[in-house]
Amino acid sequence: MSYTSETPRCLRRIDTDVHYPEDLSETSVHRNGLIWSAALWDIRNAIGRVQADTTILQAHFAMGEVTDMPYAAAKIVETAEDLYGAGTASEILAAFEARGIL
Repeated sequence: MSYTSETPRCLRRIDTDVHYPEDLSETSVHRNGLIWSAALWDIRNAIGRVQADTTILQAHFAMGEVTDMPYAAAKIVETAEDLYGAGTASEILAAFEARGIL
């Protein structure tokens, strides 16, 4: 089942202009996930699939059980710098800044 009748069908859109914190919902983690997912998609488009996937997955080892978007984003930026250097980290930082997360 999808939420759209247009092509391509999708369950969640990640190509929207959602922005933190004004689009943040106090009642819907799914809606908040749109903000986070859109930022991760922006990162993937900026640095490529392999570096994005590697950085994002590796950063999860530095996150605690309970975190918020700015904290998680900062950990991803730190991880990118450790793995790929300041240039890649600055591209990721720019993506999070564009979404208002950092």
